[in-house]
Amino acid sequence: MRRSKVLEERRRRVSPEARESVAMSFRIVDRIHDILDEKGLKQKDLALLLGKSEAEISKWMRGTHNFTIDTLMGIETALDAPILEVYHHPAEQMEMA
Repeated sequence: MRRSKVLEERRRRVSPEARESVAMSFRIVDRIHDILDEKGLKQKDLALLLGKSEAEISKWMRGTHNFTIDTLMGIETALDAPILEVYHHPAEQMEMA
């Protein structure tokens, strides 16, 4: 398959930060798919649990959705499973207390 020189040039210009952001979105979607599979659920079930349309959930699950913390927390609650884990340095925990 021949690759377009124009597309290849555009890909080279994408910042490492943007690449990582897209990669993280795909990891989040993969995790949600894994949870759904483990629980024998479909995207349609997730839509019902969240009170969202199937179309909206489908859009989220394409991997390009910019999930908010509130959305992720809602999904975690609806599926009763963690999606993201956040680790803190012990000094940061002291500052937060």
